[in-house]
Amino acid sequence: MNRTLMTTLSAALLSLSGISLSHAESVAVEGRAIFIVDNSVPGSQILVKNLTNAAANSCLINAGTNLLGLGTDTTATDIVIKNGTAVITTYNATLFATDVKLVDVTSCPITSVVDLSACYATVHDGKLTVPCLQYDDDVISVVLGQRGKSMNFEFESYKPGKGHGHDHD
Repeated sequence: MNRTLMTTLSAALLSLSGISLSHAESVAVEGRAIFIVDNSVPGSQILVKNLTNAAANSCLINAGTNLLGLGTDTTATDIVIKNGTAVITTYNATLFATDVKLVDVTSCPITSVVDLSACYATVHDGKLTVPCLQYDDDVISVVLGQRGKSMNFEFESYKPGKGHGHDHD
């Protein structure tokens, strides 16, 4: 009961403050880009801004893929970025139908950030293994061998990509 009352009260306050609940634009963040679904133009469009400073980014305009070309009774309702493709959910008010529109966004700065939080190193049987080492733009696994009984180690091998099993000398 309290949750319903609070939700209704919050919606009423937002409505009275002039914030429209039905016209909020959908946003997705991927890499260094912010993607905004904009229904203020006929057929809808995707606006792109830089994550670092919110400046407009013309990556989709330059690629000619910013305009969605939706019909007059169709609006874009949501956006998700997956594997270089924007998946835009659409709704047609006449047909009461939900659909999707796919847009290639690989021209935008959507480079993935490698999560290194699970990285750790181990020493076992004279081998120092660093399973997740970021080297430039690559993530590799490195094995160092102990030199004698000292705490000095020297390079022995590496494996490209975290968890791949390809030894190189």
